[in-house]
Amino acid sequence: MHGLTKADAAYTFYHDETNNIKKLRLGLQGLNVAELAVFVLGGVVHDSGPRPLDIQPLRDAMRIQKSADEIKLKHVAKGEFLDLLKSDKLTMFLQWVTDNGLMVHYHALDPLYWSLVDIIDSILYRLGQPRLTELHIVLKADLTTLLRANLPATINILYKYHYPDVAPENRKQFLEELLALLGRSEEVLPEFNTMMLKGMLQAGCNLQSLDFIEGFTPHLLIENFTIFYLTRIAVFKNSNHILDMEDSIRDEMKTIKPSSNGQPLQNYRFADSKSEEGIQISDIMVGLIGKMHTYFAQTTHDNITADRSALSGTSLQNTELLRALINTSHKVNIAFLNHVASINDVDKMNLFLRLSENRSI
Repeated sequence: MHGLTKADAAYTFYHDETNNIKKLRLGLQGLNVAELAVFVLGGVVHDSGPRPLDIQPLRDAMRIQKSADEIKLKHVAKGEFLDLLKSDKLTMFLQWVTDNGLMVHYHALDPLYWSLVDIIDSILYRLGQPRLTELHIVLKADLTTLLRANLPATINILYKYHYPDVAPENRKQFLEELLALLGRSEEVLPEFNTMMLKGMLQAGCNLQSLDFIEGFTPHLLIENFTIFYLTRIAVFKNSNHILDMEDSIRDEMKTIKPSSNGQPLQNYRFADSKSEEGIQISDIMVGLIGKMHTYFAQTTHDNITADRSALSGTSLQNTELLRALINTSHKVNIAFLNHVASINDVDKMNLFLRLSENRSI
């Protein structure tokens, strides 16, 4: 299903995470986090079962002090995404990953996008029109673009109507406020996209329910991130998963007791990164990928075009190494790379990394 023809193959995944905000809540003063960044769960992966990963030559090449009991992104590069690309140590790192037969895998989640798409899904579910449903990715991207451009007003509306627990008697008023926001921001979207989104929200005003944004915990947008760990483990059920020790995730997994065909899952374990070289490599990788996707979410298409054209030297070399690594990983298994984000932001990635041949990434 969905072209995931190699999900049953055996791999070894090393997992780390970045930008795990634990929960996302609406409050009277706004969101519970000052700035939303893209959550990434991922790292490196290789074929078959676990094998030794000798990172000492990499440590030596990067001149990591012996007193550092593990290597992290801060030892390789610092700053935001474009700053990271300037690092010679990042070149060494990406080349080492490639030379050692490792691939990249990740689940990238835009928390804002994840929190908003239920509005569109609620309307499409009740309308039951397949031709409109085919446009769901574009409609969700346009809604995200609109609400991201008006984030303070968006948060006020969501808080006012206790989203995602919009009361039935407030259903129409909630959508009408979004329509009013769209009317004041028509320059944010192309004219056709504006009209399509307007028609969708207007259709929602006449529905008898909005199933995915009614009856849930008021003001709680994301309760935790455990489901994303479970998804990776479940999709690749014949693989080994070695995860960085995250106490809250580990405890939640113990409570859930995941199983397959009635048998407890035995394909994952939590480990201390100091004793797992693969997790150390994954720390660097997810840090880079997290900053990359946050950059795409926060930067306009035109600015990304300009930034890409300005790349040279080490920055350009690192961009090409990253592109090759992502391309190779995607070709081996399309399930390695998963994006829960606006299609507009994924297109920005394709633009920056020149992934035109793999637009579906």
